[in-house]
Amino acid sequence: MASSQKGLVKPKPFSVYPGALAGWILDAFDLSMMFLLVPVLADIFFPANFGLAIIGTWSIYTTTFIFRPVGGAIFGRVGDKIGRKPAMVITLGGLGAIIFLTGFLPTYAAIGIAAPLLLFLFRIITGIFAGGEYGNSATILMETVKNNKRGLWGAAIQSGYPIGYTLAAVVFLLLHFAFPGTSFAITGWRWMFWIGIIPVIIGLILRVTMPESAMWSELHKKRKVSRAPLSALFKDRKTTMGVMTGILAMTGIAWVYGLTLGFYPTILSVGNFMTFPSYIYVVIIAILLSLIGYFASGYFSDFIGRRNVMILFSIIGIILAIPMTYLIITHSLGFYGALAFASVLAFITTGIYGVIPSFLAEKFPTTIRSTGTGLGFNGGFIIGNWSTVFLLLIVGFAAASFFEWWGVFVIIGELFILASALLSKETKGVDLKTIS
Repeated sequence: MASSQKGLVKPKPFSVYPGALAGWILDAFDLSMMFLLVPVLADIFFPANFGLAIIGTWSIYTTTFIFRPVGGAIFGRVGDKIGRKPAMVITLGGLGAIIFLTGFLPTYAAIGIAAPLLLFLFRIITGIFAGGEYGNSATILMETVKNNKRGLWGAAIQSGYPIGYTLAAVVFLLLHFAFPGTSFAITGWRWMFWIGIIPVIIGLILRVTMPESAMWSELHKKRKVSRAPLSALFKDRKTTMGVMTGILAMTGIAWVYGLTLGFYPTILSVGNFMTFPSYIYVVIIAILLSLIGYFASGYFSDFIGRRNVMILFSIIGIILAIPMTYLIITHSLGFYGALAFASVLAFITTGIYGVIPSFLAEKFPTTIRSTGTGLGFNGGFIIGNWSTVFLLLIVGFAAASFFEWWGVFVIIGELFILASALLSKETKGVDLKTIS
């Protein structure tokens, strides 16, 4: 379909979707890999105190999320000024390089306290590149698809997260078989980082050959590209509110993701309720069920609206949080019970992720969409990804009943999502070109 500008042809969704998806899969692979490696990294990057080492590893992991908004601002600005495509090439290349190099880090036994400090530095750099990834990849797809299909296509790109998580879990499983016993803690964990170079190479090929967003190209041809997208974003009350409600939604989603799919490998192995690889099977099934939740929320948002779907999912999540966490932590019905309860909780609490690409893209004009989407999405990780650390601290120092606090913490995350929906206007089906 020809655009309003002569010589510009609007690309089809499938011409940009694979390239956009590739970076999100890599980002998800990295984040999920770190979830899975927490017990291993705690042992090899910290001195011998398992409880403090676990908290220290989670803290390093979550602290790096503070730098995701930095990447969202930097590369969102690049995407709005020189194009979505070149920004996507830079972020994927940088993300792939730092993940690969992490596999070469020396351990605590080799260099002492410098080991966790180096890991922390590398995770900061990872956070910056990862933060720049989402704003442009989500934006280029949302600017390409039809107005009435944006929710479904948003779920399709968001599906890169469960795909990346599943790949990480499968690789984690296979490497344990390839490096049995103590050999995984010596060498096997490094291959988790080195294998990440494979999706990088594939993704870069896809991105170099993909077309640029027609909406951005029209602005560029008319010389209407914003010279200062970040400052423009906060000059307008409407777009400022868009960033704030985006951050609020993502705070809730990151909060509950860390307490469910991100926490399952740890909580299921407590007290040897499940040993490897049983808890990995639960994680894989739960993440695949959450993928169905992504498509359900995205699809229905094209009919009943982004706000209504977010309200519906968050209310159900609030109702189910304490019963589901109680059934999991008390080992009700054993392995199959944990599998069922963990999957239901993942479907409801993380399934709402499918709405987010369209929910964010519809808040900002084309001139600042990558910047707004990047900041709205990544800003939520600053607080959201500390949920597990906060929970562990409360349980550890207050000797509180764990399942009660776990369920309460999930409810807190759902309230963030609900508040974001209630504070937002419905934007379903809006023409992105007309947003000002």
